[in-house]
Amino acid sequence: MANITFKSDVKWTGQGVSCDAISGTNTIRIDEPPVLGGNDTGPNPVELLLSGLGGCLVVLVNAFAPAHGVEVTDVKAEVAGDLDPDGFMGKSDARPGFNEIRYKLTIDSPSAAEKIAALTAHVLKACPVKDTLAGVTVKAM
Repeated sequence: MANITFKSDVKWTGQGVSCDAISGTNTIRIDEPPVLGGNDTGPNPVELLLSGLGGCLVVLVNAFAPAHGVEVTDVKAEVAGDLDPDGFMGKSDARPGFNEIRYKLTIDSPSAAEKIAALTAHVLKACPVKDTLAGVTVKAM
C-alpha cells in the first residue's frame, strides 16, 4: 500500500497562546494552563502527544480484537510523561521534551488470557504513534 499523508493545520486563535488544530473536519483547541501563560481552554501540546499515544493504543485494541478472537468489554490507556519545563523555557540545559513516557493498557475481556496477551503484543508492535515516539526525523517542510 502507498503512503498516506496525514495533515494538521494549526492556527493561532488571536487570544493568548491558544491555537486551533484542524485535521479534516475536526478541530481541537490547544492551550496552556495559566502557569504556562495560557487560559486552559484546551489540552496543551504535550498532553495531546500523550493522548495521541493512548488513543492509538485504544483504537488498535478495538480494531484488532476480532482478528485475535478477543471480546472487549472495556479498554483504557493511562499515559504519563515527565518533562522539565526549564528546558523549553530556556532556563537550563535540560532537555525540552519528555525524559520518559509511561503507559498502562488495561483490557477488560472475558476472553482467554493468552488471546488477550497476543492482542496486546500485536497492538504494541503495530502502534504507529508508539513507533514514532521511538525515533523519527522531524524536519521543516
